[in-house]
Amino acid sequence: MSAGTAPDGSHAGIAGLCEQIRGALEGWVPRLLGVHVHGAVSGLAEVARLVAAVADAAELTVLPGDGELARAELHTAAARAFAAADEPSGTDARAELAAVRAGCRRAAVAVGLSVPVAF
Repeated sequence: MSAGTAPDGSHAGIAGLCEQIRGALEGWVPRLLGVHVHGAVSGLAEVARLVAAVADAAELTVLPGDGELARAELHTAAARAFAAADEPSGTDARAELAAVRAGCRRAAVAVGLSVPVAF
């Protein structure tokens, strides 16, 4: 599976992708940016707000590594998350969410964190 494609299997649905994004952010955002990542997200709009909050916090924080790249990745991910949330009902937003997940992963790598690779 490429980082930019929608996954197959148990995390193939919108809820699974939303949870993957939340879980990935929960792993590094609270300690690096001070943003609370609550225990569950309930849909595309909430994921978009979460990623946007992380991107906004990154603007106010001195980041290790390539902080500018991390900020750019987070802002792009937030824009894609809002685009997915704005899609008409019934539209498959998995590809957009997979891109959001990939952007969040690239941001983590840019600040020097190890990110597990899934196939």
